[in-house]
Amino acid sequence: MTDVRRLALRLLEGWERDDTYLNLALNSPMTAGLSREERGFLTALLYGTVERRITLDYLIGRVAARSDLSPRTRNILRLGFYQLFFMQNVPAHAAVDLTVSLGEGKGERGFVNGVLRSALRQYSSPDGTVSLPFPPRERGLARYLSVTRSFPPDLVRHFLGLLGEEGTEKLLDAFNRESPLTLAVNTLKISREDLTARFAEAGIEARPTRYSPVGLTLVDPVPVTALPGFAEGLFFVQDEAAQLAVAILSPAPGSTVVDPCACPGGKSFAAAIGMGDRGSVYAFDLHDSKLPLISDGAARLGLTSVKVAARDGREPDPALLGKCGGVLCDVPCSGLGVLGKKPDLRYRALDRAGELPPLQAALLSASAEYLAPGGRLLYSTCTLNPKENQAVVEEFLANAPGFRRVPFSVGGLDAPDGEITLYPHLHGTDGFYYALIERL
Repeated sequence: MTDVRRLALRLLEGWERDDTYLNLALNSPMTAGLSREERGFLTALLYGTVERRITLDYLIGRVAARSDLSPRTRNILRLGFYQLFFMQNVPAHAAVDLTVSLGEGKGERGFVNGVLRSALRQYSSPDGTVSLPFPPRERGLARYLSVTRSFPPDLVRHFLGLLGEEGTEKLLDAFNRESPLTLAVNTLKISREDLTARFAEAGIEARPTRYSPVGLTLVDPVPVTALPGFAEGLFFVQDEAAQLAVAILSPAPGSTVVDPCACPGGKSFAAAIGMGDRGSVYAFDLHDSKLPLISDGAARLGLTSVKVAARDGREPDPALLGKCGGVLCDVPCSGLGVLGKKPDLRYRALDRAGELPPLQAALLSASAEYLAPGGRLLYSTCTLNPKENQAVVEEFLANAPGFRRVPFSVGGLDAPDGEITLYPHLHGTDGFYYALIERL
């Protein structure tokens, strides 16, 4: 695994230097040719090191005598500390020796070796248990949670203001747990029960989702393209919270639905499947380069009602104004509900949060113009920020007297006020906000 560790270091350095997204780094040409085992180890090491960066830096600072570490040396230590204290399947001697080998020159290797072995002496006992010296909780809750859960202090304070102490701690813990792969079944081709049985025949255990009637969660991770039925279009990847969008909107077969911000296409696919592939689902996206994700996905699933085109969501298609029965208005957001699946997002999630509500309001207002009288729009985000959720909807309704929020129920969840927020620690899904709006 030495080469994989070296590759992890290169990707970690590139991620920091270029301020890119971690999933793009993992799919770079440098990872081509890795075995399944190597890719699994690389993903766990890289994602874990990024996820726990604040914790790792705190622990490194407690041991390293120098504060002027170079970015490269710090990243080597981060990889080593993560293996030592968070990867139980990596022996300590391997974590130390193979991490030390990443150093350039005798001086760097000697320093890394000394820090890692000192950390082992200080933080580990002879029986193998680990005791990490975190800051006292009573001296500052935000700092304590920031260091122990590895979230920036401003993000911790945001959640404390929203959920209080207990709710925040449970939410951060939920984000730090491994997220299982969840699939939406293409019920035009197979039932959820039959797909479960087909997976079982291949030795793959899948369980039905709690709220969505078409979802399956894999018990153990399996590459999605290796699953039985992938090439046949029997399913697509979609979190359970996202699956509920079409269940809430409930478009009728033969109707016209618009998805103004459709990429990567999951909600458009679900709408087409829910409508029996009868009618029209207009899947628009601002970026022309992303449209193949939608068209290729629809083709794999065998869907003919999905119509793909590039369009700015703030400029609705004049040919469809006032003619649609449903709109899936899933707007760009800060992503505070998906931090468990995108660990790098936690370090930038609040950067644009203040800029997004005006864009979200413009998209909601423009998307509402598609609706015919009696038509319904589902406003949704994957964030946990009231300024991007409830406040945007309230502002829209205050300035649009011809619209109202309507109550709904989905999967045993009731929304008597026409809106609901799903939380990872309460519902076991991504964090999502939904509001159902009807044109009078």
